[in-house]
Amino acid sequence: MPAAIPIIAVVAGAVGSAAVGGGVIGALVGAGAAIAVSFIGSQVFPQNTAAARGSSASFNDSGSGGTTTTAVEAQARTQSFRQAITEHALVFGRCKVSGPIVFVHSSTDDEGRADGYFHAVVVLAAHRVRTIGEVWLGDALATDPKFAGLVRIDRHLGDPGQAANANLIAETSGKWTAAHRGAGRAYMALRLKITPEAFPSGPPNMAALVEGADTIRDPRSGAIGWSDNPALCLAWYLTAPFGWRAAWDEIDMPALIAAANICDEIVGRRDGAAERRYTVNGRVSLGEGKIAITRKLLAAMAGTMVVSGGRFVIHAGAPAPPAATITAADLRGDVSVMGSRPRRDLFNGVRAVYVDPGKNWQPTDAPPLLASNYVTEDGGEAIYRDLDFPLTTSAATVQRLMKLELERNRRQRAVLVQANLAALRLRPWDGVMVAIDRIEPFPARITGWRFAPEGGIDLTLSEEDAAVWDWNPAVDERATGDSPSVILPRPGSIATPASIRVATPTTALFTALGADWAAVPSAYLASYEVEARPASVANWLALAAGTGALFAVFPTTEPTAFRVRARARSGAVSGWQEAAIPAAPSGLAAVGVVGGIQVTGAYPAGATALQVFEATSNSLAAAVLHATITTLPWTRSSLATGQARWLWLRSVSPEGNVSSLVGPVTATAL
Repeated sequence: MPAAIPIIAVVAGAVGSAAVGGGVIGALVGAGAAIAVSFIGSQVFPQNTAAARGSSASFNDSGSGGTTTTAVEAQARTQSFRQAITEHALVFGRCKVSGPIVFVHSSTDDEGRADGYFHAVVVLAAHRVRTIGEVWLGDALATDPKFAGLVRIDRHLGDPGQAANANLIAETSGKWTAAHRGAGRAYMALRLKITPEAFPSGPPNMAALVEGADTIRDPRSGAIGWSDNPALCLAWYLTAPFGWRAAWDEIDMPALIAAANICDEIVGRRDGAAERRYTVNGRVSLGEGKIAITRKLLAAMAGTMVVSGGRFVIHAGAPAPPAATITAADLRGDVSVMGSRPRRDLFNGVRAVYVDPGKNWQPTDAPPLLASNYVTEDGGEAIYRDLDFPLTTSAATVQRLMKLELERNRRQRAVLVQANLAALRLRPWDGVMVAIDRIEPFPARITGWRFAPEGGIDLTLSEEDAAVWDWNPAVDERATGDSPSVILPRPGSIATPASIRVATPTTALFTALGADWAAVPSAYLASYEVEARPASVANWLALAAGTGALFAVFPTTEPTAFRVRARARSGAVSGWQEAAIPAAPSGLAAVGVVGGIQVTGAYPAGATALQVFEATSNSLAAAVLHATITTLPWTRSSLATGQARWLWLRSVSPEGNVSSLVGPVTATAL
């Protein structure tokens, strides 16, 4: 669960953990109501410990305002669902998302099946997005060959003036009309032709790779468009009608520009490549609440938001050069020093979960970080903190955030200072140097700032030095490695039989053909379905086959195609494995040669052999198999001068199936 993100609210006369929520902070903290600071919470990054123990999230791990772990969020983010009332979602950066199915319909397909086409509309975002890219149907991309000719996808990016989907209007018998525009909502309209081979379990889960909000303002250039810069995305959310509804003049622009520049700084990676310091890629639900969404955006950039005098001041995580030095001259009263954190608040290792695009956008464990020097300081006990980063998709970035959290925690000194009015020159979250008598000088951040009733400023100064931000990718970044591949039971799908073989007849005339096939190694196998199609019949004919049967016989006197597929106990079926009727040889001719007869013609593509049947008269019933050949021309040898023969040929497929007989051709040996 997310622990507290630093949100510092300047509220006149308020001290403690007052929640900032319920509307525009400027309305809560009026322009003339400045100077007491409430520091909401103590940690920058989201933790999953509370979610694991079933409690709700809060600003300080004891209040209200819930959220969920990255694993739960990722599952919800990529699942399509039907629900009468649900919250809209916001998409930042680039990520795989799904959403509520707001329309379902079936119609007659091109084969005349009344419910052959399945229509669905899936809303992906409550705002305009830049692109809707790849679409997943279940675990497969919609471009998978098995979906060829079965899928149509219309993408609507969420323009406020977008027109209704023309295909739905035409194909849903008035259920979807021109009034159903989905104005301001990014969605995809899908039409699936449901077949048991492509969709064995019916309509699949539907998700898409979306490049999110593209109305984000960048004050550095004045441009409005797509961005995955966390600081700019946070400013967009602060001003959005579904966010804090703040005006742009309520945001401190110099601070926003500085934060955006920090996010865009280039940082090296272990693999020799580079990336921007912070990006945000993910989906949030409006049902989470303003504070929870704000926390997630701040966590993606190790950031802080200060609210002072009705203005939002956004900070991205970075070293803070000292803005001033706090000395005895700044004091009006007592100084309290905390030399170390309570044991329960210390940790020397960090484990984290982030979203990995390389693993189908699923929650993935980052390489754990354990600092041996801090373990030694803690008496040899490894103490981990578990963190969640639902909006982070880079293994390198998440490791930098993990190290930052650990190093901040190990800087344990804090000083409570009763300062005089000279402290008015300082702002919350400024960096300062603490150089008060009898205290060893150390760098710190202003994490608490309040106006004292008796006059003066009360400050909380928390130790933080530049080394917290040090990063050497060659040393600090750990290899992610490959997660072990496991094979899990999949009762909803079953493999196609690997091969099928037809028992090649050895006589010109036959009364039956047999086929056998490779067994499917599945514990969920229920039976095999076998079908035959004689050359003179247009449709496939079903044959009986039980669970254990791997052979079927079909009474026929002509070339016949066979096919087989597996059926699972769940009802799912595999694809067909087929033994088609091969093409027959063509253009056959025979001429007498010395001591035999030469046969010429076209050898059919795909055939592995030709069978040659021979008779001493024009009687197919009397013909016997004389030879199996693999090339044309071919010579029937060992004939005496004047001997005549009648010859018929047919092709043999790789599966052993045969074509119709071609012939006879006849000649007399010279």
